[in-house]
Amino acid sequence: MLRFLRLTDHPEIVVAMSAAIWGLFWIPLRAFESYGLDPAWVTLSQFIAPLLIMLPFAARRMFRNQPTGFGQYKTGILIGIAFVLYCESLLLTDVVRSLILFYVMPAWGTLAEVGLMGRRFTIWRALALILSLGGLMTILGAGGDFSLSLNLGDFMALVSGIIFTFGAMRVRNSRKISVFEQVFAFFLFGTIFALMLSFLPLTALGTAPTPNLLIQLIPWFFLMALVFLIPVMWGLYWSSQFVDPGRLGILLQLEAVIGIGSAAILAGEPFGWREAIGAILVISAGILEVFGNRTPNTD
Repeated sequence: MLRFLRLTDHPEIVVAMSAAIWGLFWIPLRAFESYGLDPAWVTLSQFIAPLLIMLPFAARRMFRNQPTGFGQYKTGILIGIAFVLYCESLLLTDVVRSLILFYVMPAWGTLAEVGLMGRRFTIWRALALILSLGGLMTILGAGGDFSLSLNLGDFMALVSGIIFTFGAMRVRNSRKISVFEQVFAFFLFGTIFALMLSFLPLTALGTAPTPNLLIQLIPWFFLMALVFLIPVMWGLYWSSQFVDPGRLGILLQLEAVIGIGSAAILAGEPFGWREAIGAILVISAGILEVFGNRTPNTD
């Protein structure tokens, strides 16, 4: 019984737990916004607090001539930008729309692998592409004139999924690096991009908070980093080393299921037939994408 409870012996459980917890990420983001923090600064706080906690450990690794993650800038920039835009989208559009548009990733993954990497266009990839694009069109409300309803948050969610697709491809194809490097690079380059975004003259992103508001919220930023952000990202990066890609892809769909389900119940936002069908199509596409990549000879 005690052996079963050792999560290091069950990386699949760590993946499932991390994905499920990440699916609830919209809740603390909305909570910080409700305290008066504008969207750009909510997102920045979720990257800079974990970075500040990890900086002393990065400095120690540097003094020991160990890699810190600074060298992982290509992957770090892609994944960091993707998640910054994703976080912003959770605050600028309906949570369900943000999640569904982000999880249209199988479409972009299929197009990238077939078009850029020369992979075979299998029946599984074709079905994943059809379902993903079907979910996209459904949630954006494409009518007979093919007009799409797309706001700033929707656009950010869609772009974040595209960028994350290329970042994930780099992670899969890169040499093995330590979990610390991966997590530190994620928060480092995410912080840089979030800071740049916070200074854009876009009304929707808001303005810098007052010093009094920051002082009130700083303890909560660091608590969020310690009990949520760092453990979840560490768990995802660590466990992904020990779980085969097919099973990993299916388990990661828990994020979409939990996120969409919790948002539909708790967010008080519209959730009708369009959102339900879009969610089913996109989640199904994610599962089918696993089958399209399950063995080398499918390529």
